[in-house]
Amino acid sequence: MNMNLKNLNQNAKAARAANNTALDDANRRFLGLMAVIVMGAFTLVPEMAMAAPWDSAASQVLAIFTGGLTRTLAIIAVIACGIAAIAGKLSWDWAIKIIVGIVLIFGAAAIVDYVISASSN
Repeated sequence: MNMNLKNLNQNAKAARAANNTALDDANRRFLGLMAVIVMGAFTLVPEMAMAAPWDSAASQVLAIFTGGLTRTLAIIAVIACGIAAIAGKLSWDWAIKIIVGIVLIFGAAAIVDYVISASSN
């Protein structure tokens, strides 16, 4: 009797796994179809095809990453590194990561502009 319950439990697990795999495949196909339909709809609408809303959204994201709050947080991070250095608790690994991160965040526009100008010549 115990073996029958064990076999029944194993068969139920196998059936659930097969069902989940089939559902995952169906969901993936459905999401792919919906993505194609949405992209097709965007190409039919002239305003969307010109990408003006995307430029605005991208500019807003850039403003968030390089705006006042991010600048303030970067200043606080550098101050925290200074305080930790004074207290003798500074991990130079973390300090270098913080400073390189700040340079990359705020210097990203200049870096990209430099790469674009270098590649266009």
